Amino acid sequence: MPAASSSRPSRNRRRAPSSDIEDDGPSLAQPRRQEEDVEMEDEEEQPRRSRKGKKEKKKRAQQDDSDADVAEEEEEDIPIPEIPNQPLDKNQAQKMRGFASDWASVRDKGHVLSYNFIKEIAASVAEFTEGEKSEKAMASIDRTMRELLDTEQELTLHEKTLDDIYQKLARGQTIEGITSVYRQGVQDGLATYNSKTSRQKYAKSDHYQKFKQAIYEVHHPDTAMPPVVDLIPREDGDVSDDEDDLQVGGVTQDYKCPLSLTHLVDPLTSRKCGHSYSDGAIRDYLGPNRNRVRVCPATGCRAEISLNDLQEDKDLAKRAKEAARRERAREHDSEDDELIE
Repeated sequence: MPAASSSRPSRNRRRAPSSDIEDDGPSLAQPRRQEEDVEMEDEEEQPRRSRKGKKEKKKRAQQDDSDADVAEEEEEDIPIPEIPNQPLDKNQAQKMRGFASDWASVRDKGHVLSYNFIKEIAASVAEFTEGEKSEKAMASIDRTMRELLDTEQELTLHEKTLDDIYQKLARGQTIEGITSVYRQGVQDGLATYNSKTSRQKYAKSDHYQKFKQAIYEVHHPDTAMPPVVDLIPREDGDVSDDEDDLQVGGVTQDYKCPLSLTHLVDPLTSRKCGHSYSDGAIRDYLGPNRNRVRVCPATGCRAEISLNDLQEDKDLAKRAKEAARRERAREHDSEDDELIE
């Protein structure tokens, strides 16, 4: 019997841990649920904070824009004093001369290079187009050429006005209101230029003469071009043709070497008489000594020349090459016409 009594308490003791676990279960689960609740509250709170943060950023941005507008209004309200032009004296003379040189550089190194380009286009259009289409194209190119000449004149006026200011300062004069003086000088020069007729503007321009010469050679090969003034329609303000100064017409450009009697190849032009020769032919004629002097081989010319007097002429080389090509094309067309007949 004692053994039976002792076994019952033992079972109770073994069950105790189970009872303890059951009692402790709710207490452990409760903190977990609380943690989950806190996390959910944090997740709900985060979008609220995010929305609140965006509203605050937007509000600050609007405030910044408002402050900027106010600052701009305040800046606009600040009167800017007018500072008069400072008088210039002899100390600034060289600076004015430098400005004048800048305008000359723009004209000579940039603008003038356009003339050869326009001239080549005009010659090509004259050769490969015909009829009404050709007339319209040539009229458009002519307007472009004149606009280039007008722009060159304006660049020259800027240079001349600054050079006049330099001359006055160099003589010890003081110039006040330099901006007005400079602007007025250019405007007066342009007004005088714009009052001229087309003949007065372009007839004596070397660039315009070469432009017209290139076109005329295509249409009238081996024929001397008339004076450029005859190619420009007369306008009000032009003197009559009878009263006009004597105008010298263009010359017939000979693209053949006076020595080889063939088209010029790598031509060299004499500085003394202006005649041109093929490089190989004139070197054979003058010999290796650069100082040796001989009479120019061109018919009727008595100028004495040496290798030192000769210079390359790339523009003439290009024109001679084109002239040779046009002559071959005319010969080919002539042969085709004979075959057709």
